[in-house]
Amino acid sequence: IGTVKDDIHDIGKNIVVTLLKGTGFDVIDLGVDVPAETFVKTIKETGARVLGLSALLNFTFPAMKEVVDQLAAAGLRDQVKVIIGGAPCNEEVRQFTGADYLAKDAATGVNICKEIFGKR
Repeated sequence: IGTVKDDIHDIGKNIVVTLLKGTGFDVIDLGVDVPAETFVKTIKETGARVLGLSALLNFTFPAMKEVVDQLAAAGLRDQVKVIIGGAPCNEEVRQFTGADYLAKDAATGVNICKEIFGKR
């Protein structure tokens, strides 16, 4: 999980990380202002099955899309589910970015991860 490039907001991301860890998930927190290349490199290195992209600034939606596009270019898109979240994110943004899921709040993000990993 990380906040995408050109965005330094992390309160929501940090809440998601805390809830995921408290639910028993292993979480790699890449921090803020994370370039697409770092997300792709981390997926390659770890084999993570879920990637969380956070943004508070609406002008960073293209950065979210860039991550998804670079995952596809690297041949990794089929092995990872992408969840986007942040106050300005909505279904239209999810479609624009090509993400698999939209989490409107931290609890929803945790529930999506539980669903993906069959922990319901």
